This record gives sequence, C-alpha cells and structure tokens, in this order.
Amino acid sequence: MVDVEKSHFDKVRRFPWYVTLGFALMMVLCASFCSMNFDPEAKFWRAVARERQSDLTETRERVGDGPLIFLGGGSSCSFSLHPAVLEEVTGIAAVNLGGSAAMGYRYLTWLATKDAREGDFVILHLEPDILCRSGAWGSSLAAKVGGFHWEEQGQRGAFAQEIFENPWRDPLAALKPGAKFLGALTAKFLSGRDLYRYQISDLEPHGVLTAHVQQPNADIEPFTPMVQWLDDQASRDLRFLAHYAREKKIRIFYTLPWECFEHEALAEQRAEHAHYLQKVSQYLPILDDEMMGALSDNSMFLDTGFHLTPEAGKLRSQLLGEALRRHLELKE
Repeated sequence: MVDVEKSHFDKVRRFPWYVTLGFALMMVLCASFCSMNFDPEAKFWRAVARERQSDLTETRERVGDGPLIFLGGGSSCSFSLHPAVLEEVTGIAAVNLGGSAAMGYRYLTWLATKDAREGDFVILHLEPDILCRSGAWGSSLAAKVGGFHWEEQGQRGAFAQEIFENPWRDPLAALKPGAKFLGALTAKFLSGRDLYRYQISDLEPHGVLTAHVQQPNADIEPFTPMVQWLDDQASRDLRFLAHYAREKKIRIFYTLPWECFEHEALAEQRAEHAHYLQKVSQYLPILDDEMMGALSDNSMFLDTGFHLTPEAGKLRSQLLGEALRRHLELKE
C-alpha cells in the first residue's frame, strides 16, 4: 500500500515540472516573437532598410557597371544626406544606407560596405561620439533590424563576422523584450499615441528621412571636448577599414556630421573638430567643408542637433559632393 502511494506521489511531483518547463518555453518563444516583430523602433528601421535595399537594386540596374556612392552612418546620415544632390554634383549615383547610431558603428559600417564593389565609394557619416569602444558593438536594435542575416552573407562587408562582442549571446539577448520595453509599449498603446516617433511615410524619395515638426527643437550643445573619442578600439577598426578598402578596391571616406552648438562655442568647437579629423585622416581620407561639423543656427535642424531640415540637408549634401569631387580631381 505504501509503495502504491509513493509511486502515485512521484507521478504527481513530476507532472508540474514538465508543465512548468513547457509553459516557460512557450513564454520565452512568445516574448521573443513579440520583441522581434512588435518593437516599433526595430519595425521602423527594418522597413527603411527594405526600401533602401530596393532603391539600391534599382540604382545598380540604372548605372550598370558604373560606380556608386554608398552613404553610411547613424541617423545624422539617414536624415541629412540627399543622394540625388550628390549625384547632381559629382555625376555619380548615390544611395543612403544610414541607420541609427544606437546600432553601433560596426553594424553601420557593415551596412554601408556589404554591397560595395570594386570602384565604388563609401562615405561614412558617423557621429563622432560613437567612435569608441562602447559605440563599436552591435546592439539589440542592430540584431532586430539585421535579423541575423550578416552570418548568411559570409565575408561580405566590413566587420561581417565581428559586429557583436559576443557573436551568439548578444544577438540572442536582443530577443528578450524586458519589462521597460513592454511597459512603454503598453502605455503608448493605451494612450493612443504613435508607438514610434518616426513613420515609414517620413522616408522621402532616394532614401532620405525627414521629421515633421512645427518648429525646430534640436538640442543646442555647449563646447564638447573630444578627448575620450577615437580610442584604441576605434583606431584599430579604422586601420582595418583602410586595409579593407585596399583589399576590395573601393574608396572609403570619413566625414563629420553637422551638429548644433552654442554660438559662443562655435570657433573653439570647429578647432576641436579639426584636431579630431586630423587623427582620423591617419587612417581614412577626409571629406570636409568650412562648417567643420559645427553650426549655431537652430533653424537648420529638426528634432535633434544631428537631423538637418531638407533645405539644410541639401546644402550639406552639395558641399559633401563638392569635397568628393575635389578629392577625385586631385587624385587625377
């Protein structure tokens, strides 16, 4: 009698263990699915990437074997560089493949270089404050937007196998939505607000983004020293990019995004930027202009100190195209 009761007890004790495991696995899969498919920020940037890839395909067909200009970088690139203006100034077709600085500069560089062929140009319009070790690695946003597809493309693109500090753990960790994400998403949904501040309708022809604001509300920065940027990690990566460009027979340039600063800090900030660009020029050729990445007119910006209005973005793109044209003429 005792043995029968003990056997029954063991079965009952084992049953909840399997139920608990199955329920936990189901919750993990459900949370991962929600994180990948319902994160509004990732959903937006995935849609932008699809549209830009389509634009790249059409542009490649249009120019045939001719060279292309690939524009890469954070949101300063996405919102501020106009491929059509660059093509008008240089005579070379261009595509904007920018993302968000939150993705990490290795991912953004991979995105800009993965489709570049021999004879093409890549202009990296990377925000300087991410050019350090902490800004190197791919983030959860990069994993969700990239969809892990860089592994499928082998060695295509710079840093193709080195986007994440831990190639397996970090992308998998992106699947975990977290309480903060779920809470913010629920609050926005219940309040009826947009789940993300940008919409795919903000994507203009030729791949440039814009933001609809009633008046400029960009942050105006004080003087910002750059002593912590371009550390050993970033310097090694820039050295690798110079080698990668020679190996693939493409030309990779760096250019400094325009940013909004206090008028009193303008001269000092431009001098600081010039010193910074001198360091970068040890690895990559520089495309610069008289603004030296610092403006004080807030009306030229949208919702952040890096996102230019369409008019200012076209001016920025014109000066960038002229800088590239001068560089190519000097090479000839």
